[in-house]
Amino acid sequence: MRYLQSLLVIALLIAAMAFGSCTKMKKDKIDETWRLIRVDEDSTVTWYEMWQFEGEQVYMITRPSGGTTLDTLYSAAYTVKAGASKTIVTMTDCPNTVYNGEWQVLTLNKEMMVILNRTDGEFIYREFVKE
Repeated sequence: MRYLQSLLVIALLIAAMAFGSCTKMKKDKIDETWRLIRVDEDSTVTWYEMWQFEGEQVYMITRPSGGTTLDTLYSAAYTVKAGASKTIVTMTDCPNTVYNGEWQVLTLNKEMMVILNRTDGEFIYREFVKE
């Protein structure tokens, strides 16, 4: 019986470390600059907008039409939580409160990230390519 308890504790420690490293790997993939692309699901997206994920902050940046400089629209704090089946990015403290909350990562690879926020029966869908 003691052997089974020890084995269970070791298995739980290994699982905790695996999930912790999974979160770090996902956060490292997200910590980039992503250019928002226009999709049919959300026609409110301006043509040139970037989201820069840096450390624990995300900056939503735009280039005004005809301009060459970049302006920060909003910034927010963010955290990443990765599990076996899904990854959640939680944004807080954004002046545009529509961005606050949990965003499920639907796609994340070297070239593309797709995130979805479901709040009060509504959803915000964002699709990005790596800048």
